Parts: sequence; C-alpha cells; structure tokens
Amino acid sequence: MTPLATARPQIRFRVPRAIGVLAAAVLIVGLADVAGTLRMATHADKAKGAAAQAPDVGHATTLAPPGESGGLPAIGSVAQIDHSITAWAANVAANPDDFISATNLAVLYHARGRLTGDLDDQTRALAAARMASSIAPTQTAAKSLEATILYTLHDFASAVTTADALYRANPADLGSLATRADAELELGRISAARSDYSVVAAAAPGAAVDVRLARLAYITGDPAQAKALAAKALGEAAAADSEADLGFYDYAVGEYARLSGATAAARSAYTAALAIRATDFGSLVALAKVDAATGHVDAAIAGLEHAASIAPQPETLTLLGDLKFLQGHEADALAQYATVRAIRQLSAISGTVFDRQLLLFELDHGGASPAILATAQDGLATRSDSGAQDLVAWAAYRLGRFELARQEMGAALATGIRDARILEHAGAIAIANGDRASGEGLLRQALALGPALDPLATAEANRLLGAQ
Repeated sequence: MTPLATARPQIRFRVPRAIGVLAAAVLIVGLADVAGTLRMATHADKAKGAAAQAPDVGHATTLAPPGESGGLPAIGSVAQIDHSITAWAANVAANPDDFISATNLAVLYHARGRLTGDLDDQTRALAAARMASSIAPTQTAAKSLEATILYTLHDFASAVTTADALYRANPADLGSLATRADAELELGRISAARSDYSVVAAAAPGAAVDVRLARLAYITGDPAQAKALAAKALGEAAAADSEADLGFYDYAVGEYARLSGATAAARSAYTAALAIRATDFGSLVALAKVDAATGHVDAAIAGLEHAASIAPQPETLTLLGDLKFLQGHEADALAQYATVRAIRQLSAISGTVFDRQLLLFELDHGGASPAILATAQDGLATRSDSGAQDLVAWAAYRLGRFELARQEMGAALATGIRDARILEHAGAIAIANGDRASGEGLLRQALALGPALDPLATAEANRLLGAQ
C-alpha cells in the first residue's frame, strides 16, 4: 500500500469558533498536513480569544507561542510540539473537564505521530479525542478528530461509521464526508467513495479534493490521470493557501510519478518534498526506491537507514534488508528481517496498521504458511480492495495453490489497477498456471515501471523471465 493510502491533505471548511482556535482547526486539517497542524500548535495561545466566547466546557490555560519568545523551540520541530503537549496535558491534569485542552492535546499527539511515525502517539490522540467527546458530547470537534485518527490507525470501518454519523447529523459537514470517502476507498467500496468525492468536489473544489481524486484514479487503472491530478493539486495548493503543506503535495506528485515509472519526475518531486521537511520519512523511503532502481544502491541504503532512524517501519526495514541481501551482506539482512518479525509481537497496533506489509514480508522471505493464507482471507472478508485480493492470491501462489491464486488475482486485476507489484504477482501466477505468454507479458509490464517495483520483486521477475 502506498503511503498515500493513509496520508490525506487538509480540507478547509467553516467550523464553529466556540471550541477554540487550535481545536477547531483540526477539523480542517487532514492527516498529511503536518505543517499546518504545527503552525496551529505554535500559535495555540490564540485559543484564548475563542475560549472567551465558548460555552462553559472547562478552563483553558493559554501558552506563549513557542519559537517567538523565551527561547522556546522553533516552529515545525518535534521539540516545539513536545512543549505544547506538556502545556496542554498540564491543563487537562488540572481540570479533567477541560474540553478545549483535551481536544488540543489530541491534535498535538496526532501531529507528532505523523512526524515521527509513532503509533503510540496516535493511540494517545484517540484517547484524548474520546475524552473530549465525553466531556462535551454535543461538540463535534473531537468526534471529527476521532474519525481521522481511526483512519490513521487503519480502523477504516470505524472511521466510516464515525464520519457517517457526523455527516448524517450535519450534511454541511463536508470534512466528515471526505473522511468517510477516504475510508470507503480503503475498504474497496469504490462506487461509494467516488459518489462522496463528487459531492465534496462540487462544494469545495481544490487541492485537497484533487489529490484524493488522484488516488481514486490510480487504483481504478488511470495512472496518467493520477499524475495529472496530483500535479494540479500541487499547483492549486501553492497558489491558494500559504499554509498548505506543500511537502505533502510534492510527495504525492512523486508517488504517482514513481508508480507510473517516471523516474526523473519522481526524484525531482521527492527532493522538493525533502527540501521542505528533511525528516519526511515517506519521501526518504520513496527516494531510496528510485535510487535502488537506478543502480545507486549505496545512496538507497543510506536513505533507508536515515528513514529507519526516524520511523523504523516494516517497509523501510524490509527494503534495507533486501538491498543488503542482494549485495551479499546476509548477516546484516537477517538482522533487519528479525526486527521486522519482532514488530507484530512488540505492538498490537503495529500489527494492525502494518498487517499487509508484515504478511507480504513473510510471503517473500520464506514464511508462507496456511496460517498466513487464512489471515489474508480474513482480511479480505472485511476489506475487499485490490490489495487484499492480491495478498490472498500471492499467499495461495507461495503455497502452490495456483488455481486459487488465479481466481483471486483475476478479482484484483478486475478493479483496473495497474500496480507494478500486482502485475508482477499476476505474471508469476499466470506462468504457474501454464500461461507463459501472458505471464511474461505481465512481468515485462511490471519491470517497465522501474522504481514502482521493489528490488526483490524485480529480481524475482527477472528470474521468472529467464526460466525457460
């Protein structure tokens, strides 16, 4: 799954002032717009003015803006957001009925989790948002934030339910409708997502909608349209909103370029994203894929090591291990693989968020088993998108159940998606079922997409093409 599956930009809609500036602002900041959230966190003391107009839902202590005086951390830094968390947490500890502080604390944990990849911060954000909702059940700010965090934690069904309730209660709440559509798309409910996006796009056109439509275009088989919409979104964000997280839009442009095999365009976009935020681990990993695909393996390893130091996620560690293995450094590779396997045991949340990455890792690193296939099938029952169908097909293939693999891969390809990994899997499955001509054609299509295919999959595709 591309990181864009869980990275969403801001959508700006009218929100009530009664909940305070920072708390209200989270309703219009999507998962990807970390910079916007940090700016709001930095100026959290402006909540004082709005809080003065608010209903009596709790006392809110205000902060001096970090980075503006008193030697406080600079805006945009994790240290700055740490400072703000400390202050808002003190407010909540002093007054457990402080709705504003609880909501703002949820905003800040969520933002820090986006910067560091720390899923524990997302669980803290969810707890704070639910606390705020329990304090002031009639206020929708925290509930909207809860839907966003549920999406981040890959609880897509609950995100749909939460966002749906908010939208049904208030059909003017387009932010909740957008969240519902995002989660529907991840669940494979393409028609429902397309319908919801069309409503949002008609009422609030712009970058945040177009980048969502880019993902819809990609997973329904139109990568050229995805590239065009991502580029359009970047232009719109740059022209319309000085506080937009342009690094996210650069990253989106890079992803759809990379997934389409446009190597130079992808490298340029990731470089632009990293110029805005050097610790953007999504861009670091993606740029490493480009480096690996173009023969710059040492640069790829360095980039992955940097990304892993920020957020040691399974994809990063797997890619790092694979490159080490392909270089002949087996011991180093095995150390990375051991860490990947420890992730599920160390954290139940990690096992949920990275479930597909962890299952694919096992399937490609000697861990295929009937239990893996059963887990993939259970996942398909609740989330029936092309990624789930591909996962079941690949698990069946690794176990030698080629007819089941063919059936499930047919369902994945029927969505129209032209993802390099799925094409490579489809090619291997076709060959296993005796259709070498079709299989080789699919493998060549996958290889032609260059950096869209990971190094190990590229090596396997070449082996299959070489086996006559």
